[in-house]
Formats: sequence, C-alpha cells, structure tokens
Amino acid sequence: MKLSCFCPAALLSQAGKAGFDDVEPDICEINAMSAAQFEAYRSEARAAGFAMEVFSDVIPLTERFHSPQFDLAFWLEHVKRGAERTASLGARRWTFGAGKCRSIPEDCPDRAAAVRRVEEIVGAICDVLLPYGITLLVEPLGPANSNFLGTIDETADFVRRIGRNNLSAMCDLRHMVKREEPFTEIIRCREWIGHAHIDNPAGTARLFPQAGDGYEGYEEYIRALKEAGYDGILAIEATQYGDFLSEARESVRYLRTLLTD
Repeated sequence: MKLSCFCPAALLSQAGKAGFDDVEPDICEINAMSAAQFEAYRSEARAAGFAMEVFSDVIPLTERFHSPQFDLAFWLEHVKRGAERTASLGARRWTFGAGKCRSIPEDCPDRAAAVRRVEEIVGAICDVLLPYGITLLVEPLGPANSNFLGTIDETADFVRRIGRNNLSAMCDLRHMVKREEPFTEIIRCREWIGHAHIDNPAGTARLFPQAGDGYEGYEEYIRALKEAGYDGILAIEATQYGDFLSEARESVRYLRTLLTD
C-alpha cells in the first residue's frame, strides 16, 4: 500500500518532505484556481513527483441534492471542469462523500423518490467522468456526516443499482468506528474497496494517526485491508494539526511500521 494525505495546495511541498507517496487534493480548491494558478500548481506537483491519483470533495457540503435550488446542470459543469484539470494531474479516482448533500431530508414524504434522486445525480456525475478515465468512489459515512449510505454493504448495493462501470465504493476508518461496523466487512466486500481513508477516530477532530494517541485499532484496520488483498492508497484524512510537517512525518513513520509488519 502507498501512503497519501489530504493536502491543501499550500502544503504540497510539506507533504513531499513528510515522506508521502502521493497526496489527495481538493477538487473544489483546484476548480477555484485561475489558469495561471493552476499551471503553477501543476508544475509544483510534477516537481514533487506526486502521481495525484485520487481527489476528494466533489461538491461543496453547503449544497443539498433535494433542495429545489440545487442546479444539477451547473454542478455537472463544475464536475467537467474538475475532471479536465484533475485528469491532467493524473486522476484515476474521485472520492464521493458529500454527506450533507446526499442526506435524505428528515421530513421527506417519499424516501424512495429521494433515493432515486441521489442515484440519478451520482449516475450523471459518473457519465461526465467516464471520458476522462475517472472512477467515482462512494464513501460510506458515519451518522454525524450523513443519514444515507452508512456501511460498505449498503453502499455496494447502491453502486450495483446505479450500474456504472466507473462507480465503486471505499472504506474509511472513522466512519466504520462510528457505525461500529466490523473491519471484517472490508474483507467480505473486498471487490468494492477502491480506496481507503484513515485518521484518528477517537474524537471529533481529524488528526494524524500516531502511536499511543488513544486509539488502538489501526493495526486491525490495516490487517483487514491486507487480508482483503487491497494494495492501493491509504490516505490520511487529517484536517487539523499544529505543525503539519512534524505530525505528518511522525504519522508516516508509524503507519509504515504497521504496513510492513
């Protein structure tokens, strides 16, 4: 397995110094760049030697798929722009969390219709991504993030119903812990695991995993990935830190010991 991390553009060089094999950039941040800013970013990424295979944050969490104000045509253009830019950086996969976006409204009178709405949107995104060779990976989310698609099995069934060749699922340590989903589900649903996230799931802050940080399940999670035959990227979804470089470097050292055991 290769190690990656969530990485704002401003921290690209720091991620290289920390020892990561790759980074997982933010699609919305990349789309917001001017042409000149994007070219400078692409040059920096090439100089750092990152493959940039996986990207995250397709649609801002402020959007709601079930709102009358949600403009699908606008967001599909956003997806197309992101596909063009990320494909030129090396994109092969996009993760799709969008927890609040896809959640079913609590007062929804027709849940089946609401589910179909999400299926239609996800299918349309896949259709835009297909010519660029990008697969969309639906992320099962914990109860604090979404009320729809919480487990790997549920997400795999959702993916099967949509029936796109460039659509699959993934796993995330935090959300499995919050759902009390056994790590054996990674093995049972191995054919749907196209990517994996990790961070310290013990609290609400997304922190770099460290030895002795209060969570004892890292080794078990990684063991399940290995037993499932997963040999892709393990991305650290840390978004809060005091000193990115030192914390990231220590996390890389720690996780590599677990990956090589």
